[in-house]
Amino acid sequence: MQLQEYFDQLAPTWDKELTRERLKCLSNIVKELGIKPGYYVLDIGSGTGVLLPFLIAELGDEGKIVALDFSAEMLGQAKAKTFQPLVGFAQADVLAIPLADNSVDLAICNSVFPHFNDRVKALKEIARVLRNNGRLVICHTMSREMLNRLHQSVGGVIANDLLPPEFQLRGLIKQAGLRVTHFEDGPERYLLVAEKSAR
Repeated sequence: MQLQEYFDQLAPTWDKELTRERLKCLSNIVKELGIKPGYYVLDIGSGTGVLLPFLIAELGDEGKIVALDFSAEMLGQAKAKTFQPLVGFAQADVLAIPLADNSVDLAICNSVFPHFNDRVKALKEIARVLRNNGRLVICHTMSREMLNRLHQSVGGVIANDLLPPEFQLRGLIKQAGLRVTHFEDGPERYLLVAEKSAR
C-alpha cells in the first residue's frame, strides 16, 4: 500500500483520534507562534483541517491559509467543515508546493514531517516558498521517542516514518538554508521552529 492510499483510508475516522488534550496542546502551540493578522500561512499535511480553527482564530479575517495535503480524502473531510473564505485548499506533495517563491510567512508541519520521503528536498521546497524571516514549524503532540514507538508499533507503510534525532534534523534544516530558533522535545509535545534569514 502507498502512503497516500493509507491516509485516504484513514480520513473518515481521523478526527476520532483527537483527544481534548491533543487539541489543547495544538491550540497552545499555535497561540505561542505569534501569528499576526495578515499572515500567509501554509498548513502542510493539513489532513482533516485539525489546525485550521486555531490558525483562523489568530488571523481573524485578515490573511490567508493554504491547507495542503496529498490525500484527496483528507482534504475532502476538511472542505466539508466549510471554513472561512481565507482558507484555500491544495492537493499537492510537499516536494512540489504550488505557491510562489518568498510568499509564505509561516509553514507549519503538524504530525507530518516523519512521512516526508525526501526530507532534504522537502525542506528546500518549504524554504523556497518562505519569505525572508518567514518561519517553519514542525510539531507533534508527543515526544520524538513516543512518536517513533507509535509508528513502529502501527507498522506497515509507516513503520519507518520516524522523526530523526535532533542533531540530524538540525543538519537537514541548515542544509535547506534555515536556522533553528527554538527546539523542545518533552513528553507532552515536540516543537521545532526555524527561520529563513534574509540573504
